[in-house]
Amino acid sequence: MDNVFRDTLDNLSDAKIITTDLSSVLSNLTEVIWSIDLTNEPYRYTYHNNPTENLGTHSKITVFPETVEEWQANIHPEDRDRVLEELVNALSNKVGSYAYRMAYGNGEYAYFRDKVSVLYENNKPIRLDGITIDIDTVRRNRLNLELSQQRLKSIVDALPDPVFISVKESGKVIFSNEVLFKVYEMSPSDFLGKKVIHFLQNFQSRKSYLDTLNLQGHIQNHEMVLKNKKGETFWVSASTMPLEFNNQDCYITILQDITLRKKLENEIKETNERYHLAVEGTNDVVWEYDFRLKSSYLSPQFWEGMEIEPEQNPLDDKLIAAYLHSEDRSDFLSLYSHKVANGEQDLTLEARLVAKNERIIWALIKARIIYNEEGAPARVVGSMSNITSLKLAQAKLRESEAKYKIISEHSSDCICLQAIDGTFVFVSPSSKEILGYTPEELVSLRLREIIDPEYLQKVSDTMLKVLNREQKSATVVYKAIHKNGNAVWLETMGGSIFDDDDNVLYLQTSTRNVTERILSEEMLRESEERYKLITENSHDIVSLMDLEGNYVFITPSVKDALGYDPAEMVGMNYRDFLHEDDIKRVDEEIAGSISENSREVNSVFRYRHKSGEWRWISASGGLITDDEGKPIYLRANKIDVTEKRKTEEKLRQQEERYKLVSENSGDVIALHRMDGTIDFASPSCKRLLGFDEKELVGTDPIELIKEEHREYVNTVIATTAVEKGRDVKMTFEIRHKDQGFIWVETSLSVILDSKGEAHMMQTSTRDISERIKALEKERQLNKLKSSFISMASHEFRTPLTTIQSSNELISMYLDKSDSPVDNKLGKHVSRIRTELERLNSLLKDVFTLGRLDVGKARLKKDITSLSTIAKQVVLESSIPYKGRNVEIKVEGTERQVLLDSQLISHVLSNLISNALKYSPDKKDPVLTIVFQEQGVQLKVRDFGIGIPKRDQKELFESFSRASNVGDIEGTGLGLVIVKQFVEMHGGEISFTSEENKGTEFTVSLPLLD
Repeated sequence: MDNVFRDTLDNLSDAKIITTDLSSVLSNLTEVIWSIDLTNEPYRYTYHNNPTENLGTHSKITVFPETVEEWQANIHPEDRDRVLEELVNALSNKVGSYAYRMAYGNGEYAYFRDKVSVLYENNKPIRLDGITIDIDTVRRNRLNLELSQQRLKSIVDALPDPVFISVKESGKVIFSNEVLFKVYEMSPSDFLGKKVIHFLQNFQSRKSYLDTLNLQGHIQNHEMVLKNKKGETFWVSASTMPLEFNNQDCYITILQDITLRKKLENEIKETNERYHLAVEGTNDVVWEYDFRLKSSYLSPQFWEGMEIEPEQNPLDDKLIAAYLHSEDRSDFLSLYSHKVANGEQDLTLEARLVAKNERIIWALIKARIIYNEEGAPARVVGSMSNITSLKLAQAKLRESEAKYKIISEHSSDCICLQAIDGTFVFVSPSSKEILGYTPEELVSLRLREIIDPEYLQKVSDTMLKVLNREQKSATVVYKAIHKNGNAVWLETMGGSIFDDDDNVLYLQTSTRNVTERILSEEMLRESEERYKLITENSHDIVSLMDLEGNYVFITPSVKDALGYDPAEMVGMNYRDFLHEDDIKRVDEEIAGSISENSREVNSVFRYRHKSGEWRWISASGGLITDDEGKPIYLRANKIDVTEKRKTEEKLRQQEERYKLVSENSGDVIALHRMDGTIDFASPSCKRLLGFDEKELVGTDPIELIKEEHREYVNTVIATTAVEKGRDVKMTFEIRHKDQGFIWVETSLSVILDSKGEAHMMQTSTRDISERIKALEKERQLNKLKSSFISMASHEFRTPLTTIQSSNELISMYLDKSDSPVDNKLGKHVSRIRTELERLNSLLKDVFTLGRLDVGKARLKKDITSLSTIAKQVVLESSIPYKGRNVEIKVEGTERQVLLDSQLISHVLSNLISNALKYSPDKKDPVLTIVFQEQGVQLKVRDFGIGIPKRDQKELFESFSRASNVGDIEGTGLGLVIVKQFVEMHGGEISFTSEENKGTEFTVSLPLLD
């Protein structure tokens, strides 16, 4: 026995202790420990523990052998020689291990394994020590597992005939058993994925096959020719029937190779129909019945398959009906009678045969009826093919598909099958509940149409790990778009489905709606963040006190509000900080909260700041109870309202001042509700309108306004209320109590509440009757001014035109005269021309300015090009200044603009003429057009005499000229007109200038696109 544990004992430091405990170790082992003395025969077993107890109740062996001979006799005959040989080897090698089956009664065996060690003395074996292990359960479980795997594979692969499954709609082959590839010498790539029709050679046979299949939905024993990759042709008998496979409408087809039969059939077709059909069913049962001789025949395969004794002349006029299942017998006889009645020859039927011990065999029965000259059946020759395997396979397949369908259709999760390219092959009905799409709608969509673009890559990467075998399965959470357009959160688990070649065939996914979970998690995070924000960053002071009033927790905001660190206050009582006049009242409020179990109490009191200052605090809080409703803490939220109290006091003082102002103001000051009703009116309303304030309070003043002004007033009020306007002016006529209607001007402002919403309206109204009269006089003066300008334009221009014409005639006369001309006369003529031009320019500016003053100038905007206008103006303005030019620069992206081209031409002409006129003998001026996003700028820069600083302030006033212009001509009106033209466009004009260095004018025109 020591030899069995020799290696273990050698490693122990105290072998004596181990030897002492060895018996207890052996009694607790689940193996049998034994020894055999090899020095004495017969060789006997010495057991070191109880075999039955140590192997336990699970062992099938109850009596163990006493000698080696008994042990050898109990070994299974198939294992005996091998085990003895391995035992001899163990004696040579000193150690060994072998498994074997040992009988335990009734001819049954159990599996055991022995591990042995041989003890030698003087190079001779003297003892064999061993351990016997019961491995029966493990071994049989392994065998059962292998058997289950084989049975599973045999459902499809072990069919004796070639079988393939094709998609009903496309005709493509999606599955085939190995028999087909072996029989027809094809590889999977030669057949799978191809359309079945490509392998059918004969057009008529192919057409007949498809027509019959489309008409009947199934076909039995249709003969056709197939062609393999090598070009070899095979005659086959094809039986096709509908099948639902992988959630697709498919056909399953069984092929029987009848090439040999067809060859023989062609040779003997005309001579012997019996051999024709017998050859046709070479691998099947052949049967025949002769009506005239009443003789019959059943080939030996029938009796072997049915496991019954052969009979002589086994058939009668009912043919093979006697051997059919009772439920199929009538179908067979009915079909036979129908064929005879119509004179048809061929009969085909699937039926059940009842074999020995009521065993059922499914058979495909084919027969040919041969008629005599009178048209009566003379002989029937037929065959029977065993299709039991096919039927079992179909049943298994239907059962498997049904289980999958039940699981998928009744699952709350959406179960899908997707091809590798992402298209949906199958979608369970729960897709309607989860995404709003029916399975039919979802199959037509792709992932990118459902998944939020932000998560599409995440989902794709996760599922690629499954398809690439990096993971067996994977789960991903993502956002998707419901059919109604709303976002939903989904959780999808995916795994791969493999074909027989271990290639990925489909991606199977299970998807559930986790929107509520995600939103709950998000709400929890937000709640935690809000709590953290409240406790750590809020200006409110959140505190917890025990029922004695001692602080146990206080937020850091107390530092900013009251100057204390939280650690300074924790453990102290609230009374240590309260004003002595407030302690009694606060004590009573807290006591009342505890006694009434109140969860919300409000209080205002004075609290000592760390600096010693007393601060007003507003506190709200109540009790916190445990699960049994017992008070454990006092909660409080404190806010420093010192400034609010000060503000309220200031507001009270302001209200007093407001009342004082309103009661002593000449204007009528009123407060209105948002519907216009007067809540307050100052006493001055008596002086302005003749009404006491009591007569106006509670009324709507719109009734006092002249009817033709009411719509205008209502519109202004409504717009001001919406826009929350202030100091909005409106002018209208209102009825005086005693004097009829008077003109008033009202300033309207909206008063906002603490939330920024319109709360009330305040108006200030004054009498402007005198101003209206003055405006009327001003309109009459403008009308008179306009008439004067029109008259002056005519009266001044007519004599000036006459003088100008006369001067030009004199000039022409002098130019054509042959006699010498007095130089003084020529100078006078030239001076007259110059003064006429200056006077015309002055009149033009005066008339233009006059038209602007009376409001007759109007904008006539059109889409135009500023660059084109600038080039034309530069060309015209440069003519009087020979040898000089104006450089034009464009900055930004040039575009068309909307403006009055005539007025802008006048602006540019004046600025460019001034730039040339006031920079003689200097560098040429520069015009820069700057196109901006919100408008355009025109910059005219010269390098001339500049404008003295003292003159710059009044530059845009009428008849104002710089003091350094000297004899340079000018009216002092040009820039005034330029400024008004620019402002008519909503623009601005500005300038920078330095004397003797130059001037730059900038015109800014907004939103001119």
